[in-house]
Amino acid sequence: MSGFLSWLKSNIVIVILGILTVVPLPVAWYIAGGMNKQLREERQTEATKALRDVEGATVTYTLPVLGENEEEISDSGPANSVKTAFYKVEREKREQLVSQVKERAVEFNAKNHSALVPGLLPMPERGAPAQLLPFEMAKRVQATGGDNATSAYDELFRRLRIRSPLDSEVLREQIAARKQALMTQIAPGIGESEMEESARKQISQQLVEQRLGALETHARDTSFYADESALPPAVPTTVPTVAPSVETCFNWQADYWLVSDLLTAFAAANDQFDTRGVGGNVIDGVVKRVESIQFKPMIDAAAAQTAGMPVEMRDPEPMGGHGRDYAAASNTSPIRRGSADANSVVTGESFTGRGTEPNELYDVRTVKVTLIASYKKLPSLINAISSENFMTVLDADIYSIDPWDLISQGYYIGTDYPVRVEMEIETLWLRSWTKAYMPPAVREQLGIPEDVSTEEGPA
Repeated sequence: MSGFLSWLKSNIVIVILGILTVVPLPVAWYIAGGMNKQLREERQTEATKALRDVEGATVTYTLPVLGENEEEISDSGPANSVKTAFYKVEREKREQLVSQVKERAVEFNAKNHSALVPGLLPMPERGAPAQLLPFEMAKRVQATGGDNATSAYDELFRRLRIRSPLDSEVLREQIAARKQALMTQIAPGIGESEMEESARKQISQQLVEQRLGALETHARDTSFYADESALPPAVPTTVPTVAPSVETCFNWQADYWLVSDLLTAFAAANDQFDTRGVGGNVIDGVVKRVESIQFKPMIDAAAAQTAGMPVEMRDPEPMGGHGRDYAAASNTSPIRRGSADANSVVTGESFTGRGTEPNELYDVRTVKVTLIASYKKLPSLINAISSENFMTVLDADIYSIDPWDLISQGYYIGTDYPVRVEMEIETLWLRSWTKAYMPPAVREQLGIPEDVSTEEGPA
């Protein structure tokens, strides 16, 4: 025994290490077994819960609505790979269709509308040439009623064959010359007072026929009657001596786009009755004469100037030399139903529903047009207006007139029954393309943030 103790004492380290090696094995086995059981139970609980969640889960599939009267397409149920693939394809088809419609809408709204003076809008570059651009713009929108080669309005009138009635003084001279020729032919050497009654009636009848013939020839060469006096007051008649502001230039540009659309629509309405293949005319068409076009500026140019424009680009005070009370028109609150600006003027709700809620997609401008038209052909005029652009006739008041009053003023209109029509027309302008022409102060007044996209179409 003493020998074992002696050995144990001398080999105590080896003995201790051996015990530490053998004893933990059963202990580790016992502990590991308990931990594995607990871990298995926890994982089993988690797996059971996940399975219940999956079995009870539902997926809602939807497709974007394309039409106002279309019901929402929705389907809820367990996830299904076939159904998921189907809805993915259909959604892509609809989104592509919506994108194409938006592109067509912008193209339709912006067609034939470009800058009258390139390089001016939204802001001209600094330098001497840029300072001349506002004057060039004033020349382009100047309506003189003459043969002004640089005036966009004069070009528009010539292109659409919009004319004034036959000059009464010229016609009077022609009739006087014709009368003298007839007197020489029918009763040579005899004064008018000495002529027989039959000769006087013959001459009078031929003079009436010549007068009506000249009026009819002029009417058949004219799409419809109008002159620069029918244009809204904001259209300048002279070029100012001080450079107009860039905001005023934007107003002029937007006004021209609007007038161009209206007059083009009227000409297109008359073209529907063209029987000669040369375009519509006063006698056969629905529109006989445009008496006035009235609308307010798109923005308040004076207020926009105070938003930080350079002094050299501001309008003088007062703005003189424009005619037709330009200053009063430019300082009038603009018609902008549909503006996102909380301070914008709302003229009232129309049946279209546009402008009742702020939005960032478009601006709405309302126009009042007074014209002479054929009563029975009025439906074709309304259709032509809506076909030219996003324009809707909101209201039309009709008044009877005396056709002989028109003829006495030189407005020969044929045999159609004429009426005076006062139309209220709502026009829509998508900001996705007009924004590119807007100076910063105009965007600010309209409530258009610089970092917000306006790529959506009309509501």
